Amino acid sequence: MECSVLELRILESGWISGEADDADDPCAHGTVMLAVDGHALVTPADGSFTLSAAGLYLLRTLQHDHAPADTVSDGNALFPCCGYIALPSSGVFPVFCIGCPGGRDVAVTHQGDEVLLDAGDGPRRVSLLEWRKAVLAFVDAVEDFYARCSPKHPATDPEEARGWALFWAEWQQRRQ
Repeated sequence: MECSVLELRILESGWISGEADDADDPCAHGTVMLAVDGHALVTPADGSFTLSAAGLYLLRTLQHDHAPADTVSDGNALFPCCGYIALPSSGVFPVFCIGCPGGRDVAVTHQGDEVLLDAGDGPRRVSLLEWRKAVLAFVDAVEDFYARCSPKHPATDPEEARGWALFWAEWQQRRQ
């Protein structure tokens, strides 16, 4: 495989309220750039996404394919507009994030030591190693953003509180 130049990064991050800090908002939001060899798959023009949900979904793509018929995001886009409630799941993954149907979806398909990324205009090929590095850098940036802010107020609903606990447990387990 020829070397591909992969760019996956957060351009802006914040809270939905627009405040510098918001202890009531469990979800980081922001704009993203995903490009392969200069070909953009996700750009700021696609809107603001829920970075925390996208981070978990991206971590899942390190081991699982993400396609319209078989998603790592429980029917959400890989980069979801919303992902504001985390709930326990009895499905393939221990938690799912409820959101709106908006966002930007990118299919992720593993082929040996390569990953194909497809936003609907043809697949772009990157090495699995580069994909892993980029995903881990993305989730580290999300974690860094959370670390700069005050701790989140716990959810008052017991199922939602359990869902968020499962969310961060899965995140940490996949991040290792």
